[in-house]
Amino acid sequence: MSKKKNSKVLKGLIRIGIFSALWIVVAFLVAFTIGFFAPIMVVMPCILGVIGGIIYMVMFSKLEIKGGIVISSALLGVCLFTMAPYGMMFFCTLAGGIIGEILMAVIGKDKFVGKAVGSSMALLGLALGEYIPVICMREAYTALYADETFGSGPVLEKVMNAVNGPIAILLLIVTVLCTFLGCFIGNKIVKKHFEK
Repeated sequence: MSKKKNSKVLKGLIRIGIFSALWIVVAFLVAFTIGFFAPIMVVMPCILGVIGGIIYMVMFSKLEIKGGIVISSALLGVCLFTMAPYGMMFFCTLAGGIIGEILMAVIGKDKFVGKAVGSSMALLGLALGEYIPVICMREAYTALYADETFGSGPVLEKVMNAVNGPIAILLLIVTVLCTFLGCFIGNKIVKKHFEK
């Protein structure tokens, strides 16, 4: 590889790393500050969709390499590995990132729609990682948080009672729409502050 290409790849990886760290910190701050209320926990992927859409769009603004969505999703997924039974949040978040990366490449990584669809798939994976265990792995989820001393058990029980298949499908759709909203806001920020 030439020095110029190495420099481009290194800059891209640094940018992905910085924005992935920002995304992880912001997601955890939001989840840990307002996530202890069952109604908020139910819609957490929707809230994170807006925030994630903004962060992804700003990250994409100067990113010249592929892999932004999948790397960011993998890093977030690793941080979420123990938060749902059998690493479900990790696997779903990673799968969403892979699908998002592929769709962004197919639609066009320089097009708003490509970026928004790619980002939406990443957040859809995150949402699936929350809702699948709540609906399909209730006993494992309850056992995971049985010894929890931070008060998550009662919140989780309320979430499990509130979320069923149709509600989860509605929330997945809202998560995608919220991510598109976040991407729209992020695109406005990029145009106002980062483009010449």
